[in-house]
Amino acid sequence: MGDSETIKVIKGRRAIRDYDTSKDVPDELIYKIIEAGGYAPSAENQQPWRVIVVRDKKLREFIGQTAVDRTILLFGRATPRQELERRLSYIESKASRERTIDILISGQRFEYIKGNPETDGAPVLLVLAVDQTHVGNSQATLRGTGGVYGWSGPRHAVIAGAMMVQNMALAAAALGIGSCVSSVQLDHFDDVGAISKKLGIPFPHWVPILCLTLGYAKYDRTLGPPRQGPEEIAFLNKWGQHFVKEDRK
Repeated sequence: MGDSETIKVIKGRRAIRDYDTSKDVPDELIYKIIEAGGYAPSAENQQPWRVIVVRDKKLREFIGQTAVDRTILLFGRATPRQELERRLSYIESKASRERTIDILISGQRFEYIKGNPETDGAPVLLVLAVDQTHVGNSQATLRGTGGVYGWSGPRHAVIAGAMMVQNMALAAAALGIGSCVSSVQLDHFDDVGAISKKLGIPFPHWVPILCLTLGYAKYDRTLGPPRQGPEEIAFLNKWGQHFVKEDRK
């Protein structure tokens, strides 16, 4: 059985960090991408998400610099180079692997978030925020049927938000738009607070958790890191009991 068009889009999606800055992304396509994101599942259909479309140059510069600074701390100082070499061992070319490590430790890997033409930056940045405070308690700001009174499950909002971003990334790929999911600029409490303030997000009621850049890819990217197959990651009934595909005709 061959892959459907949907499966082809899923397998063909790539993280794009080099954008053609001569092309903008029309609002109509951004609308379609966000609309597709809104079809992601959420507990009791609460839809605990909001998306901020960031086109403002200064805001993108601020968020991008936050990512660069945090990356330098994480990979340039806190993570031993030997560990980076281990994580990137799937890159067969030593020269390519070393270049990738240098891009990481210098923070250059996240320059694209700033949107600057000289670094092939993305023209559009989406910032996803979720309501982690009262999912399951049927608020005026949320949709849904309620749930058990007093129950609060913040992880449900994070899970739903992650699925929404995945929907948007796949929708972008289907529309010929490149994208890249990032969270390094939102992994530290101080950064979350600073970005929330810049964007007017009512933190901590609403919390930004993920970003998605959008733009037309400057280069075609067909290759990606190797993926583990189902025979490596799936078990049947019990952990360690590998799932093996059988012909059940």
